Amino acid sequence: MNRVFKANLSWALVMSVAAVACGTSGPSEAIDGSGGAPAVPGAGGSGVPGAGGSVNGTGGQAVVGAGGDSGTGGADSSSGGAGTGGATEQACAAQCVDQCEGTSQPGVCSGAQVCCEEAAVEDPLAHLIPSAESVGLKLAQRFAAQGLAFSSVANLPGDGYKTACEWYGALGVANHTENDSLLGSLVTKFDPLKTNFVADMKSGDEHVDRYIFGMVPLEIYLQTGDESYLPLGVQVADGQHSPDQTRDAIDDMFMMTGLQLQAYRATDDDKYLDFMAPIMVRYLGAQQSNGLFFHNVSEARVHWGRGNGWFAAGMAEMMRDLPTARTEYADIEAGYKKMMAGLLEVQGDNGLWYQVLDMPDNPSNWEESSGSAMFTYAMIAGVRRGVLDAATYVPVIEAAWEGLQSKINAQGDVSDICIGTWYKASAQEYMALTRLTGDGHGQAPILWIAAELLRPLE
Repeated sequence: MNRVFKANLSWALVMSVAAVACGTSGPSEAIDGSGGAPAVPGAGGSGVPGAGGSVNGTGGQAVVGAGGDSGTGGADSSSGGAGTGGATEQACAAQCVDQCEGTSQPGVCSGAQVCCEEAAVEDPLAHLIPSAESVGLKLAQRFAAQGLAFSSVANLPGDGYKTACEWYGALGVANHTENDSLLGSLVTKFDPLKTNFVADMKSGDEHVDRYIFGMVPLEIYLQTGDESYLPLGVQVADGQHSPDQTRDAIDDMFMMTGLQLQAYRATDDDKYLDFMAPIMVRYLGAQQSNGLFFHNVSEARVHWGRGNGWFAAGMAEMMRDLPTARTEYADIEAGYKKMMAGLLEVQGDNGLWYQVLDMPDNPSNWEESSGSAMFTYAMIAGVRRGVLDAATYVPVIEAAWEGLQSKINAQGDVSDICIGTWYKASAQEYMALTRLTGDGHGQAPILWIAAELLRPLE
């Protein structure tokens, strides 16, 4: 499978894709000269002969030239546009692009300009790409060099999912920096787990925190095209369908979503969306009026940071692939926007979010890195896809990214990461949880941020 180009391709190249004729140049320019080719009629029009003939008119051409899109007598429409020879100005359906300089102007196209079928896409977060590459490579190389704490997924620890999430992010950075050496190291690291991967996975509990590991061989397949990795992830993803592994913890919305979307990306089989999208809509029923979620509506009515982060990241991942025409999309986008708006209200002064989101003034509360990184990733994805308003969210993202970078030491270890946890009865219990440095819960979403900023805009 071909590797994608870097995210910082020139804007001119991005905008020049799928251009169609919109204006004209002087005689004999572009593809056809006087007399032209039969692709686009010039003066004399289409079907009915006029001055210049029935098909080829003076200057008729595929892109631009003397005579333009329609001459006297018209092409498929009535008379108008450019006459024989000379330049003209003509209204564009989208916007104009100067093929020489890559600049654009709205309204009309003239001279050497062409009209794009779709509006040009400019990345409002392009200024963060250099830091994303630097940070992403540091953390990805750190992960690639680390040994695994287990030799088989049969004995995957309870929080082994964090390793899968970190692996997924590191592979994304390797992909979008076109770093083949890093990719090779990350693939080789999987070798001890590859043999009997599916049997080892299914030998333990049928649990979302275990099965998410299937996203790793699927990402390796997507990047390398090595089909030996494809069934490893697909069989695990299929195994999650029956029995259904939902447990009504908001963490599920990344653990399950991540695996099911990876299977969809690898196979293009709608059954993975058919399974996962309705589940996400059902979980959105627990969203509170402030846009946030309790860790569990019955047993843990606390707005725990990372729990909300899993849901935010899961929605961002889902909206990357779920067709907008599907019935679930509108509900998911609405829930996502409501959550992002709610997060604006509880962002801390240093750009980060707290361990318990809605209690920033509690002296026992603290700025937590993993949840903050997940929210930042979700916002970045929304802005870059045009779902969130850039004017509102770019400053929020900038502050969060700056705050997160302050938590990363020279070795690439992220600090102030909440330990893995299950439900707690009170906000104070969440605030009292241990803070870790260099733990995968926090390393992973920093890598997701870097990979998303480096991802080419579609």
